[in-house]
Amino acid sequence: MINGLGAFAGGLAKGLGAGQDINLRRQYLRERKESGQRKTELHQVKMEQAGFESEKRNRLRNANDEIVAGWQRNQQGSTAQPLQSRAPGLSEISAQIPVVVDTRSAGLSGLNKPGARPTMSSDEMIGMRMLTSNLPEDRDELTRMAGVYEKYGLLEEMAPWMNQVYAAKKSRIPDALHFLLSGDAKGAREILEKGGVKLSADPVPAYHKDKLGHLWRFSFSEGAKKDIDLKQLAVKFFPKG
Repeated sequence: MINGLGAFAGGLAKGLGAGQDINLRRQYLRERKESGQRKTELHQVKMEQAGFESEKRNRLRNANDEIVAGWQRNQQGSTAQPLQSRAPGLSEISAQIPVVVDTRSAGLSGLNKPGARPTMSSDEMIGMRMLTSNLPEDRDELTRMAGVYEKYGLLEEMAPWMNQVYAAKKSRIPDALHFLLSGDAKGAREILEKGGVKLSADPVPAYHKDKLGHLWRFSFSEGAKKDIDLKQLAVKFFPKG
């Protein structure tokens, strides 16, 4: 009887162990299936997000093309020719910054190039005009640009960028950028102070092995110090969304 009881208990233990093993396997397979479903869902979300971003970039490109097309029509209707920027170092600060600028640019143009054709993308041309002309202060043209962005469903996204560029222009930041590119730190400080940016000293070059000539240290009147990459600063004027 005792032996029989022992055998029964042993069989029961084996049965329970086998049942637990089956349950564990089922749980493992269920978790793998759920994990696979989550991965599939995440992949689908990423694909949809990538598609949305690509579609948005296309809309922004089309909007920028339409804005620039308006400028080109205006140029064709006048005798003015595109001018080449003489802003020192501007073409070297970033591959995204071209040398052709707005004909209304004051103090940054010269050397007429008759028949010159734009070789930059529309967002580069817009960025260059934002940097070197009175475009950020041209209410009529900004209104037209806003209308184009609204047409392409981008006004909500692009309006903050337009406001930031306008504020930077009022602070004379693009002008200071040109002074620094020519090595005139004193001139940069003076023009910034005219725009309401108070510095306690002239900006000085800040060393960084990957940003030689592009990084400058600013000492603000309230005591703060900040290193600013001129390349990154310039690119903020480009309408990339």
